[in-house]
Amino acid sequence: MIVVRYAALVAVVIWLGVLQNELFADRSDYATWLGVTCGVITMVALFAMKFLGPPPHAFVPRAAIVALMLGLTLIDYAYHASKMPAAINACLGLLLLSWYARE
Repeated sequence: MIVVRYAALVAVVIWLGVLQNELFADRSDYATWLGVTCGVITMVALFAMKFLGPPPHAFVPRAAIVALMLGLTLIDYAYHASKMPAAINACLGLLLLSWYARE
């Protein structure tokens, strides 16, 4: 169970790094797909923690935030209109990270 928690934590941290790259450097296609991959890993890890052991604190809000972040990442990939989706994702990612800091 601890391995799944650390995998989710690492995925969130990598996702935040990708978002930082999108906000302050250039946008690249690999970064978008890396962000989507990290989001999927985080979502799978959340469901694995829920069904393999005691459910994580605030499971539903966490899953909703990850789903929202994945949606914003895909919208950002499709339109590349502004940096606002990446900024929103960074704030939501920091919120997710704060939950992991308390566990």
